[in-house]
Amino acid sequence: MQPCQVCQSPGPHGFHFGVISCRACAAFFRRAAFSKWNSLKCKNFQYHRDSHHNTKNAIMISGKSEIPKSFQSFVGRPEMILFWDSEKSTIHKTYIDVNFLIEEATEIFRQPMEMVHLAENRLKRLAVGMNSVRGKNQKYQLMTTISRKEISSMWQFYFITVAKWLMHFTEFEQLDMEVKLTILQTIWHVWQNLDHRSLMAFHQKNNPNFPKHHTISRTGVLLDKANVHFDATWLSDYPSREVGGFLRVPGNDNITEKLKSLDPTDIELTFMLAQLSFEYAGKRCQGKILETVEHFQNLLADDMHQYYTKELRIDNYFDRLAKLMKINNSIQKKIWEARPRMELAKVFNLIKLDFSHPEMFIDSGYN
Repeated sequence: MQPCQVCQSPGPHGFHFGVISCRACAAFFRRAAFSKWNSLKCKNFQYHRDSHHNTKNAIMISGKSEIPKSFQSFVGRPEMILFWDSEKSTIHKTYIDVNFLIEEATEIFRQPMEMVHLAENRLKRLAVGMNSVRGKNQKYQLMTTISRKEISSMWQFYFITVAKWLMHFTEFEQLDMEVKLTILQTIWHVWQNLDHRSLMAFHQKNNPNFPKHHTISRTGVLLDKANVHFDATWLSDYPSREVGGFLRVPGNDNITEKLKSLDPTDIELTFMLAQLSFEYAGKRCQGKILETVEHFQNLLADDMHQYYTKELRIDNYFDRLAKLMKINNSIQKKIWEARPRMELAKVFNLIKLDFSHPEMFIDSGYN
């Protein structure tokens, strides 16, 4: 526990370049030793202690090994943002105009509420509506490249699908148009998140040999995640591989596996979709929207209770419902965890998208 012999700072230090010294002084000496202006050579370099050292990759100059120099280490930036210029203002952004989606959703909301037969409560009407608007299972086409076309198609499918689904809910149909559109623009991609996972769980359960590294979508796309090219040229000026890796939230939450294990009924899945969507909308929008969606959740919770106790004749359903809600909480957690990454992407101009309705893409992974 000797003080640094260079700056005399107290505390535990290591043996660097022949003396007891702190890490700061050691780092200063290393930079000075590598400087082209320094004619003195230190005889106490311990190359094997350097985190970047690799004996196989050491460069031999005049019979002496030198540590390979990393440009990204030198400038202090990761590879994908080595040449980022914070003062650069001539970024050519890709403009995403979704006015046609807003107009189409408005027309859907102007139509009379969907009349669903044989559905005596709200939750059952939404369940029938869910199966109606999602469409039937279809054949899937293997895609080797995902581009703007496929991503835009997915946005369009889910935005319109959720708009149609909401119109099976009487209390939603009675809202003002502005409130309807605000709720739709807020929840469509959250609804998509759970729906896609439920699709994967259903498909894997019915196709036990389906490869784990494959994924499918409601739009009929089949992807081999290990062998697919993500074309991000429309999304960013940085390499597609790095952009895809950056936007992908790390960690394996096993949500699909949990859905396979629980195998929720259509009524349960509908309740999960509604609870996840309305809970998210309330937290994000607050105010009048919060009051509205809390009312929606209370109504659907009553229907869920009736479903368990009257139809399934399960009085003690808390355990199962808690497991279903735990899946929803996991999805919300991943949404919150992704926010700092998107903020970082904005700081370094990693994403070059400009939306006509940016609020529609908050937390979607693209804004």
